[in-house]
Amino acid sequence: MPAAMPQKIWLIFLSVTFGLTVISPTNIAIAQSQTETLPANLGKPKRTVQSGTRLRLRLPPSLGNPSRRVPAATRGVNCIAKKQNLTALIPQSNLGLTTVGNPTIYFFIPQNTAAYLQLVIQNENDNGQTVYQQNYKSNTKAGIVGIQLPPDTLAVNQKYRWNFSIICNPQDPSSAKLVQGTIQRFENPLLMKKLAQATPQERVLIYAEAGIWHDALDTLARLRYSRPNDVKLKTDWEALLTAPGVEFDKQLTQKPLIPEKEAPQPLLNN
Repeated sequence: MPAAMPQKIWLIFLSVTFGLTVISPTNIAIAQSQTETLPANLGKPKRTVQSGTRLRLRLPPSLGNPSRRVPAATRGVNCIAKKQNLTALIPQSNLGLTTVGNPTIYFFIPQNTAAYLQLVIQNENDNGQTVYQQNYKSNTKAGIVGIQLPPDTLAVNQKYRWNFSIICNPQDPSSAKLVQGTIQRFENPLLMKKLAQATPQERVLIYAEAGIWHDALDTLARLRYSRPNDVKLKTDWEALLTAPGVEFDKQLTQKPLIPEKEAPQPLLNN
């Protein structure tokens, strides 16, 4: 079996894992300073353990899609502050899993003078049909923001391609700053039962161990909103964003988290 295990096999592996293993704080070990990689011929995903934190992140294999966590070079008007990049907070594989129909996707949005921001969600399994498109007010304060999708936007076991853009000039599409990713909703009743019995802090660990990227990041972000001075949460945040397979630089982990009430708001005239 090739080292990059097909996603379907990985989902079966994950289902079996959660069907047989009880995930609790007692068996999510305190991290050691090491990275474990299971033999490729066993067909299991990479297991990563972060130093100095309880988080252990297991990511699904890459879909082979090119990663665009930061925009490619563009022509025309530049409405973004110098030396800052729009950045999608997703793994290097470009794939993020979620357990909900309306996940929150996080971005670092630099200070800008854009006309507006735009999020488009397309169903990969239905000839690229657009299931959601929304324009948002641009923000003047740089920081990490979460944009939550409407209820029931994503169906279970469907893959979706999303595009998020800073539209500098609506009359000049080449000037837009664009990031892209793939998201899939995953459902496992036993996993959901464990999550229902866990505290928010425990849910972060469970999501990370299961490789449910968007839910792990969102749960941790909401904890940080409520406890901005909690050193342990800051350590977990840095560990999640710098984990193997994610590997953002530490400078990004220090960017401010913009509260939900200050996040970009939908424009009524979409």
